[in-house]
Amino acid sequence: MRWHYHRIWILAVLALSGIALAWLISTTPLPPAVVTPEPVATTTPDLSGRAIYASGEHGFSISYPETATLEESFSPTYHLASSWRANAFADVQEEPIVAIIAYSTESDSSYPRYYNAQVRIGKSADAKEVANCLKPTTEQGEVALEDATIGGVVWKAFSFQNAGMQQYARGVSYRTLHEGSCFALEKIAAGSSYRDDPDSPEDIADETLEARYKGLDSIVETFSFAR
Repeated sequence: MRWHYHRIWILAVLALSGIALAWLISTTPLPPAVVTPEPVATTTPDLSGRAIYASGEHGFSISYPETATLEESFSPTYHLASSWRANAFADVQEEPIVAIIAYSTESDSSYPRYYNAQVRIGKSADAKEVANCLKPTTEQGEVALEDATIGGVVWKAFSFQNAGMQQYARGVSYRTLHEGSCFALEKIAAGSSYRDDPDSPEDIADETLEARYKGLDSIVETFSFAR
């Protein structure tokens, strides 16, 4: 009989211990979960295959594909003069700085007869050009676009297009005043629209030519003043 009471007592103690343990577990706060952060993906601009044109005299630099051709004088086409910027005033004589010709093709029989996509940079300290730098040259058909920020500087933007005699020149002229001069940073496509020749395997699609023109943005956006 005595063992029977002892067994009941032991069972009661065990039951109370279980209840106490459960209460302790339920009221003890859990330690904060340790979260291991995922690695942040980083990208480094790919500058392989590119070169830099830097002008200490004019205080700027610009990056361009190594395959491009640089010219320190502007070659004219039927609708594009060799002046310091497209649609410059005729009575202003200023020297261009550099033309970056990213793509150029020429043929005697296939389409297009000629085409080039280039970025031109020019500068003028002429009082007339400075006064009208941030205005569209409306007599030449320029149309104002939204301002563009390039290299941390706000530029006025103007589209232009001239066509006739189955040739054309079109583009965007970005202009800003810097150190008392008007700077022009222009992306330009100039070519022939002549199509009377029979189709040729050497013909280049308009979509390809347009892609070459749009690719000039990757050059324009790298322009930066050094001072």
